Formats: sequence, structure tokens, C-alpha cells
Amino acid sequence: MSKRSPSYNHDVRSPIPARWVAISVFILASVLNYLDRQILATMVDIWRTRPEFPFTYDDYGLLLSVFSIAYALSALFVGWFIDRVGLNRGAIVAVAVWAIASFGTGSSHSVRELLVWRALLGISEASAIVAVTKAVAMYLLPPERAVGQAMSQLGLSLGAGIAPAFAVYFSYRYSWHWSFYAAGLLSLAWIPAWLATSRAIPPVSLPGAGKAAHSFGLLRDPKLWALIVANMLGMTVYSLWANWAPTYLVRVHHLTPPQAAHYTWAVPISGYFGALLGGAISWRLVLSGHTPIAARKRACLISALFLLGTMAVPLMPTPALATLGMSFSFFWVCAWSANHYTLPIDLYGASRAAFGGASLVFAYGVMQSIISRPLADVIENFGFAPVCFTFAVLPIAGYSLVHVLIRNESSTDPAADQSQVIVKITSTR
Repeated sequence: MSKRSPSYNHDVRSPIPARWVAISVFILASVLNYLDRQILATMVDIWRTRPEFPFTYDDYGLLLSVFSIAYALSALFVGWFIDRVGLNRGAIVAVAVWAIASFGTGSSHSVRELLVWRALLGISEASAIVAVTKAVAMYLLPPERAVGQAMSQLGLSLGAGIAPAFAVYFSYRYSWHWSFYAAGLLSLAWIPAWLATSRAIPPVSLPGAGKAAHSFGLLRDPKLWALIVANMLGMTVYSLWANWAPTYLVRVHHLTPPQAAHYTWAVPISGYFGALLGGAISWRLVLSGHTPIAARKRACLISALFLLGTMAVPLMPTPALATLGMSFSFFWVCAWSANHYTLPIDLYGASRAAFGGASLVFAYGVMQSIISRPLADVIENFGFAPVCFTFAVLPIAGYSLVHVLIRNESSTDPAADQSQVIVKITSTR
């Protein structure tokens, strides 16, 4: 039973297959995930202007570290859980818990209370990318998967792009507490919307039975560890702009938080277009005859080379140009991540997609928990220049590791054969 190939729902003849509708609805959860998470990045400088809630950059670094540790430590178990209980149950539990954590954050009155709720948020939000990875593996075919991951970046980018204005609106019009309450309410509203969608639209690939129980066995695979280490290196650029873009403009260009919010919305939105381009590059490469793994690797190399431009951000003399530089950097790191986060699906298929994706979530959480407080110290004492110069070269190091340790033909995904059939059909039309 466990050795059977996945079954497929062949709706590929439809001009707009229903599976893309399902993915679009599922990715709304990513919008809410990053809205919940990134409100904090704007709230840092709002709190610093209010004596009733003393807050420092070191407190922010501590919150990021606690969130990231919880995010990392829970990721593998969350991935195993979603593979075990299924996409729908796993996603619903996760969204409900992170909504509760958002309500708790809004009710906090001290940094100590914030630490508790952000830890719970980290545990629950570790599921977001993991669940999207599972959904992409189940609802999309191999050539389409990096584009599906790019669509998930749209969710992350929209959530992060909305977050500054969202936080400023509620904080200045009502109370900062309501920034988090409103985000929690929106998260709860997503649950019935997805349940209705999943009942109406079946997945393309049904995971084979029994494989989820053996997901932890993937930790013996050196290819997975190559992906983990590469993610720790490459995603440093992502962590930098996802968490510190508002602070960059406040500290370097002396803007107020509301003024910075007028600029920083563009940074995460640019990430969506970068992820979409990254997905389109690998899709095109697969259709031209590359294996999915070879296509993802080539797209990661192109992205890593452009990410050297991160070094130029501290040289930008105005807030608008600095925002343009941050957006360029975020554009290409999202192109990089759209492909890198698709590699576990290419390697291990839908049955263990959640665990494979969770491994990269684990890597990101470990990396961010390690660098957050030292990064805060460097920024406080030396500014952003040394950070930008160092982080710019790390994606190339990550790509190099994957290129050496993972062969282009190393996929064990049962859907790969179907992918090649589709490529041949497409090429003969």
C-alpha cells in the first residue's frame, strides 16, 4: 500500500484549472500569517515613542530570537503533524492557534508578556510555509510548483506590505492593541473559507499512505542537510529586509514610523514579483527539457548573482533610493527562495512535502534566532553597511553547497514521470 504511486486528478485540459483557484484561496493564509508577524516590525518604533510602553532595539532582537527559536524547534514536528493528519486539519489547527497568539500579543502590557505570546506565534506560524509546501505538492504538477511557491510569496509580500499601514492605522486611530486584535479576527475568518474550497476542489496528487510516519527518516539524507545549511545562508538577506526595513529608514534617513510606512510597503511587494520571476524561470527551464531539480538550481544561481547588489543599499542617499535598493535585494532573494523551497518537493514528493518544507522552516528559524540579537548590536553600533556587505555573498555560498551535493537527477518524487510526459506533450504542440 505504501509503495503505490500517487493518484492524479487530471484537470490539465481546463484553461484555468481549478487547482489554481484552490492554491489561491489557501495562500490567503500566508497573507494573514505575515500580517500577524510583521506588524511587530512597525510597532517597534511606535512603542519607542510612547513612554507607557518602554521598548528598545535589544528588546526587539530578543523578541525575534524567542519567536525564531520557537519557530525552529517546532517546525519539524509541525511538518510531521501535517503529513500525518492531512493538510486541512493541520492548517486549521495552526491558523486557530496563531489567531489566539495574536489576541494575546494585543493584550500584553510588558516585554515579558510579549515573549510568551510571540513564542506561541512562532510555534503556530511555523506551519504556514510548511502547509503551503504541502498544498503546492498536492494541487500542482512539478513544472508548476515553483510558480505555486511564488504565489505563496505573494501572500507573504502582501501581508508584510500591508502590515506597516495596518499597524499605523490602528495604533494612531485607536490603540496599538487593536492592530493585533484585528489581525487575529481576520485569521479566524479564513478557516471556513478554506473548508468550503477544499470540499469543492480535490487535489491533483493524493499522498501515498503510510509515508508520513517515516518523515523523520529524511534527516539521514545528506541532500536534506545541504538544503538546510544553504537556507540558513541564503535567507539571511530575507530576514534582514523582512524585519529591519522600517528601522533602516528611521535610523539612517531619520524618518518617523508613519513616514517610513509610506516607503516600506514596496519592499515586500517587490518580493512577490521576484518570486514570480524565479518561478517562471524554472518553469521555462523544465519545459525546455531540464529536470525540475536542475531548473531550480539554475534559477537560484541567477538570483544569487543579482543579490550581490545588496552591497549598494547603504550607498543610497535618499529614502526613495534606499527603498529601491532594499526592494531590488528583496526581489531577488524571493526569486531565490521560491526555487529553493520547491526543491524538497522535487526530491521527496507530496507524501513528505510538509516535512521537507518544515526542514527549511527549521533552518530559517535557527538562523534568525542566532543572528537577531548580534544583528541588533551591529546595527546599533555600526549601522547597516557591514551587514549588507556580509549578507550579499551568502546566497552564492548556499547555492554552491546545493550544486555540489545534490545531483540534477536525484529526485524520488513519484510525480516526476508525469512531469516529463507533460513536457513532451507541450513540446510537440
